Amino acid sequence: MITLSWTRKVDTADTADVVETADVVDATDTGNVPGTPCTTRERLWRVLLHKAENPVGYVPAISECRVLERYEDGFLREARRGSRLLVQRVTPDEAAGRITFRHTDSSDLAVITNQVGEDEDGDLTLTLSITLTEAPSSAVLRENSYLHELDADFAATLDAMTAVLRRNATALQGAGDA
Repeated sequence: MITLSWTRKVDTADTADVVETADVVDATDTGNVPGTPCTTRERLWRVLLHKAENPVGYVPAISECRVLERYEDGFLREARRGSRLLVQRVTPDEAAGRITFRHTDSSDLAVITNQVGEDEDGDLTLTLSITLTEAPSSAVLRENSYLHELDADFAATLDAMTAVLRRNATALQGAGDA
């Protein structure tokens, strides 16, 4: 499967968040001037939880959403994206700063992840990742020789690493975990 990721800084107001009209600066999305802190990890987490349950207004392509069932560790939601109805098992993990959306339907997407992180300057970031299911992943690899070669190289690397890790872990176990 193929995973694609995009990361954006969310800790400071961005010039894209600021709308200038004549002599008035309106930072409607952040309430801040570009370059100044606009949130904390805790507030960002609360807003991400709200987005997970109520994505309309956050995700332009989603026109409606409803929670179907609640679980101890998350919920099941149904979201309309264009003409498609997506069913997703949503699992927030505050300690990891991650919300995982696992598709339970026949979507081309297996998983969507929202991950709170920090950049090299300590500013808050949000990484959006999507993992394609096997069919579109295979199609992409067939059509793109660079990705096909990269996939083959890293799959072989992972196979070799796994074999050595397994062998060394077994040897360590035999040595009494010394």
